[in-house]
Amino acid sequence: MNIIFCLLLLSSCTSSVLSADVNDGLVLLKIKEQLGNPQELSNWVEGFQFCGGSAFSTNNFVIQCTSTGHVKNLIIEDIMAPSAPFPEAICDLAELEELNLVLLYNLYGPIPSCISQLSNLNFFSIYSTGLSGSLPESLFLNHQKLTDLILSSNAISGSIPASLSTIPNLHYLDLSNNSLTGTIPPALVHSQDLVHGQLVSLKLSDNRLTGEIPKCYQWLPLSTIDIHNNQLTGDPSFLLSKENIYVINLSHNDFEFDLSNVEISKTLRGLNLGFNKIYGKVPQSIASTRFYNNLDLRNNNLCGEIPQREAYPWQPFEVSIFANNKCLCGSPLPPCYNPGPAPSSPPPAAD
Repeated sequence: MNIIFCLLLLSSCTSSVLSADVNDGLVLLKIKEQLGNPQELSNWVEGFQFCGGSAFSTNNFVIQCTSTGHVKNLIIEDIMAPSAPFPEAICDLAELEELNLVLLYNLYGPIPSCISQLSNLNFFSIYSTGLSGSLPESLFLNHQKLTDLILSSNAISGSIPASLSTIPNLHYLDLSNNSLTGTIPPALVHSQDLVHGQLVSLKLSDNRLTGEIPKCYQWLPLSTIDIHNNQLTGDPSFLLSKENIYVINLSHNDFEFDLSNVEISKTLRGLNLGFNKIYGKVPQSIASTRFYNNLDLRNNNLCGEIPQREAYPWQPFEVSIFANNKCLCGSPLPPCYNPGPAPSSPPPAAD
């Protein structure tokens, strides 16, 4: 979040000073009121020039405007205010393209349905708040320009709306650390646009999701998939062979499949399969991957000899990577037991 904040701050400071738009100015004052008039927004007063000057780009907020003097980007961060519901006045900022509400722990209640009116939104982030309730299917139907949706570390419950899959350029979705239930809808992210240095990222960790990962995800241009700490089942091994995927975290679920013959993608830089029910052998392809200790196979049912990293002998695996499996052996674990060659003929009978 800090990187995003700094980029917007730099952009706001280099833009020309614009005259305040009366309507958007009144909307901002209403937002302040609905947040409980926090001290951090004390310089939001009637008649303030919200579109220009460093006085209105502080550690707690950034306001960036369009060339016509309407609010384009709004960040409100780390506000110590009385408990308040989501400020619905935000829905009256008709030209809003980026909304970022961060570290507003006293914000409670659901995200209002009027958010669907903000059809120009391309970046929508509500991070580390007390917001709860569900995400209705209709909430994002009008957000066809949305590329980044971050609703992590809140108290949102219910199912993931399948309507997210209809947003054509949604390439970064983070719904982690909530109380979401139900299954993962197909094709939640599918754009190939390069924005913020990402290809396509899906983060649904620390929820209560069940069922299997839809098979269609093997065709999506994923760079990151993080769905650890849920109650997911089935065989997600098709993800491990994907081209141009960099990080996979499937740990702390109920996945059960044979890892023996899975071809691990050479583009992977991080793989966490720990705390599942995965069985079979550690595949030979593990040895030729470039991740070092960004590998975790702990607490599974793997057995057999661990492949040796002949291509990277200076980067041996650590013991902890393989802890608490069924019967793994070989470096860095103790050597595999070898009883020696079987006798070619039975021993002679004793006289």
